[in-house]
Amino acid sequence: MKKKLILIVILLVNISLLFAQKTSKIEVEYSDFADVNQIELPDGLLLTGNVRVSHDGIIMTCNKAYYYQKENYIKAFGDVEMIQGDTLTMTSKYAEYNGAIKKAYASGNVVMDSPESTLTTDTIYFDRNIQEVYFNSNGTIVNKKNTLKSKAGRYYVKEKKYQFLSAVELKNPEYTIKSNHLDYKTTHGNSILKGPSTIVGKETFIYTENGHYNSKKNTGHFLQKSFIKYKDQLIEGDSLYYDRKIEYAAGTNNVKITDSINKAIVKGHYGEVFKQKDSLYITKHASIRFLSEKDSMFIHAKKIFVTGKVGERVIRGQKNVRFYKTDLSGKCDSINSDQKKALTQLIGKPILWNFENQLTGDLMHLIGNNKTEKIDSLKVLNNSFIISKDTVGTGYNQVKGLNLYSKFKNNKIYETDVVKNAEVIFYMRNDAQELIGINKSVCSKINMIMDDNNNIETITLYNNPDGDIFPEKDLPENARLLRGFEWRGDERIKSKDDIYPADEVELHNAIVLRSKEKYEVEKIGREIEENKLKDKLSGDEVFDQVFRKYNNRLIRDKNNQLLLVKNYKFKFSYNQKIIDNYKKKYPKYKEEIKINEVLWDWKTSPYGKYDEREILENEVIEYLEFPKKDYMTYEEIFKEFDDRVIIDKNGMRLYVKDGKFKTPKDENSFKNLKKKFPKHRTEVRINQVLWDWNMVNGKYDGGLF
Repeated sequence: MKKKLILIVILLVNISLLFAQKTSKIEVEYSDFADVNQIELPDGLLLTGNVRVSHDGIIMTCNKAYYYQKENYIKAFGDVEMIQGDTLTMTSKYAEYNGAIKKAYASGNVVMDSPESTLTTDTIYFDRNIQEVYFNSNGTIVNKKNTLKSKAGRYYVKEKKYQFLSAVELKNPEYTIKSNHLDYKTTHGNSILKGPSTIVGKETFIYTENGHYNSKKNTGHFLQKSFIKYKDQLIEGDSLYYDRKIEYAAGTNNVKITDSINKAIVKGHYGEVFKQKDSLYITKHASIRFLSEKDSMFIHAKKIFVTGKVGERVIRGQKNVRFYKTDLSGKCDSINSDQKKALTQLIGKPILWNFENQLTGDLMHLIGNNKTEKIDSLKVLNNSFIISKDTVGTGYNQVKGLNLYSKFKNNKIYETDVVKNAEVIFYMRNDAQELIGINKSVCSKINMIMDDNNNIETITLYNNPDGDIFPEKDLPENARLLRGFEWRGDERIKSKDDIYPADEVELHNAIVLRSKEKYEVEKIGREIEENKLKDKLSGDEVFDQVFRKYNNRLIRDKNNQLLLVKNYKFKFSYNQKIIDNYKKKYPKYKEEIKINEVLWDWKTSPYGKYDEREILENEVIEYLEFPKKDYMTYEEIFKEFDDRVIIDKNGMRLYVKDGKFKTPKDENSFKNLKKKFPKHRTEVRINQVLWDWNMVNGKYDGGLF
């Protein structure tokens, strides 16, 4: 027993001296008991009771540990705690730590505490070299008011940032975020969302495919197919800013606000919504469309304001107002429409077209009926003037006076009164539409009744009319127009597209084009980032580095499996002679490369995307080429790599020919192609998924070769 204790003491002293000389070795600071048993634990030291070890700034404590001195590797059991300064504290039932490569592994009720958050999961991997923690066995992160859950994720220690890729859910007392790609910065409370994501609150539903939300400030900025939905309002735009505290939203480019209760759609390239104040503002190619008896009314203005609660909405348009309805259109400087009063005021040089009638005046009031949702009447105040073309000839029927009052039936003018200083020029025709004469008169009041075709059927003059009916030949051309006559038929707005002036159409088209171009660029960028992240979390990042660096080389992985790297795939052999012949034939590649990762698993790797089958005796050297761009469209690939062999992200080898992908007829197809045309020995690696077997017989399917 004494010899055994002496041996342990000597061993511990030697270990301490060794660690003192080499700081890269794991240092055993304390243990109640230590034992060496070459039978049960070859080349290992058994430590039990209050074990404490350290290595380059990390301290580990546990109940029991196996320490392998040669490998500089330790396994810890029971109440394991790992502390890295003031940045991380991790507890678990079991852990492993490799001092040679500074990587840790923990499992069993793992809890990782950082200054801002706590992560609980079943298994954690910690790479101290790059200060990254990752898990793939469902994790829960608690950060003040926020609770995050995800199937897999990473924690960047230096940046204090979590990154999740699968089934992410962030819960807050006010909302819940769901996404498949979320980056969360614990210090700022900022969630970066990529790909389809939702933020659901009590009164709001937000969707985005690219954006961020700050849980501390309760503000967000959303891009790409984003929208904010309230109970009765939907806000869309290329770029949306949102402030939950004051219920404020602002949108830039291709903004669309849909009001389901008031049946209105507001569009423009910049808009603001103040939900608490029941108001919104829109500009830059601004328009509002609202449904009235199954017929939409379109209004444009430089600026449009909508205020008031449901049923009490007021719409105001400022500068260059234009509006269109199938039976009514017009222009003015500004417009004010009060929903509760059913009153629309056209202010500043208003002009109105109702079928073939042109009406002008200093001020116009359109009075509606909220029950029937139809126009009830019209008032034109000061300098009222109504003009319509004669039904047959080239002349114009004209009525002018101080004020004009019209009554509508089915949104058509059926009766009009013109009062004070009334004047009329009217082409009178019989039933055969023959001209009887031209009535030119003045009086104090004129009444007109319109037929179903909106033509003047009868006209009555009141209070001492003065005038006559002239034969056409007796009334000179210059006497057939009343003072102030101005026919503006060429300005008439005949469709909803006519409400926009030319300069705004040009602006709109430029913004739409830029938005499309920006979307494509950002889409490419997102796909590149998603590919990189997926490669990292799935382990494909390691394979990508190996394939890029060691093409045509023989490598041995962590399981001592010898593999030949061949154009983004692995080949293997059971025959040592074939390996020796390869080294002899290609002395440049005779040295084997050791990789400290498991690259080949005989349970899952065979017939997978990295499996290129057995090494052949006459193995030929082949080379890889990489595109200059990280992402390429199909059109770019077909143009740059026509008549070339490419390998896509899934390891699918394809032959590009005439704008299509050809797939091999059998195992010898590529071999024969390369034998006949040596240029095909250099293959192009494109880090995108280019081929899906659902594409068979599609536009990109070039058949077999």
